[in-house]
Amino acid sequence: MAKQTQGRGRPRAAEAARPAPAVSGVPTTPEPPVRRWPHPVDGVEPVQQTDPALHFIHCALSYQNELLADIKALLERIAAEDEETETKETE
Repeated sequence: MAKQTQGRGRPRAAEAARPAPAVSGVPTTPEPPVRRWPHPVDGVEPVQQTDPALHFIHCALSYQNELLADIKALLERIAAEDEETETKETE
């Protein structure tokens, strides 16, 4: 008996070739290696040897962030003082 086809010589969906599942349960393609960040032990981060140039950049950026935080605080204080003087002048 001939195979039944569904238009243009294609086999029916029920008869379509299905890949057989892996018998051993082991994947056929290997998984990529897992990369993990080192976790601190007892809350103490491990000391990492870094490039001196990167250390310098880290310190410079930290200092710049502190300066920007100080500037922001000063600007907020000046803005608050200006609002107080404007409300007193309008009264």
